Amino acid sequence: MDILGTLFNTLVYNPMLNGMLFLYSVLWLNYGIAIIVFTLLVGVATMPFRIKSQQSMKAQQEKMGALKPKLDEIKKKYKDNPQELQRQQMKLYQEHGVANPFNMGCLLTLLPFPIFIGMYQVITAVMGDRPEQMMQLPRHLYANFMNVATLLPVNSNFLGLDLGVILSTQNLIIVGIVIAVVVGTQFLQTKMMQTPGATLDPQQAQMNQSMTLMMPLMFGFFVYNAPIGLSLYWITFSVIGIIQQGLTGGWSGLTNLLPQRAPEPVRTKRNAGSATLANPSPERANSNQNELDAPSNVNVASENKEKKKSGKKR
Repeated sequence: MDILGTLFNTLVYNPMLNGMLFLYSVLWLNYGIAIIVFTLLVGVATMPFRIKSQQSMKAQQEKMGALKPKLDEIKKKYKDNPQELQRQQMKLYQEHGVANPFNMGCLLTLLPFPIFIGMYQVITAVMGDRPEQMMQLPRHLYANFMNVATLLPVNSNFLGLDLGVILSTQNLIIVGIVIAVVVGTQFLQTKMMQTPGATLDPQQAQMNQSMTLMMPLMFGFFVYNAPIGLSLYWITFSVIGIIQQGLTGGWSGLTNLLPQRAPEPVRTKRNAGSATLANPSPERANSNQNELDAPSNVNVASENKEKKKSGKKR
């Protein structure tokens, strides 16, 4: 455990702590701007890995979509034998290279989490609310890097918010706004990374739908019990992810969220003919009326002839 802790401090925490303090010292002692700029730098540095991860995940989803007809056949054939069904599915996945959950794409998706944990520790450490924090801080600073004594504790005010306080301790309005922005940006980023469900196996489509809902809610729960500065970091990171995904993979994930215009009804020739019968022209109406009146005129002439014959007999 000590080895993991040493590796984490050496590779993640110490560079982040020193980098944040350096940005804070050159960005007008504004910790909020320092967090945003640091997140931008992290986003640019990790962008090649995230693009590789997204391409790998998209390729996996496309393979799953291509295997959908074969999966349907297997499910139909082994519907009464669940064990054989699972074995045949795994065999099909292995043959087409989609059965390994620890591929490079999946591993790269875990990259933001160590940074997320390191940012949490950095934000809580530099606030200097407790004496033990100030005592432990020099152990993680680079020698002769800067005069930290003039920087600590940092000024944590940003846009009227204290970035060092736990979000759950604030009033409901602040909590609601911050949680809504965190969940909303994470939802958009997750939605844009997914392949349309129509091309996927139903099980994979259901998994994607669950991830679309669970990931934003999970991060909303994390930031609720964390300093507000961590919410600022994750919002910025999600916005970077949305822009990067839009530039590399298109904006269809956002446009699909908009309400679609209903198609206009198509008028067929049959309907036009029905309308003609329902609303006849004046000439046709007069012609029909003359046809109806013709038998009446014949009947009147016949009655007159009968009367004349009756008069002659008398």
